[in-house]
Amino acid sequence: MYEIIKEILFEEKNRSKIGGREIIPMRPDHGHLIGDEVYKKDINPGYDYGGRLKGLGELRGVIYTLDKMECQ
Repeated sequence: MYEIIKEILFEEKNRSKIGGREIIPMRPDHGHLIGDEVYKKDINPGYDYGGRLKGLGELRGVIYTLDKMECQ
């Protein structure tokens, strides 16, 4: 995942240099059931709220780390 995010960020910077759209959208699909979602019956598998939120946090963590590594 690290390498994929690194390439996406690299491509975003290249696009911004040539005047293109500089943000490549990402979304954390298919998260794990967390907390009381495990017992709910009305959740589509993989599209729970807590798991996707956790996945978004993990994506942002990788992006933050890569950004800090680049600044050194």
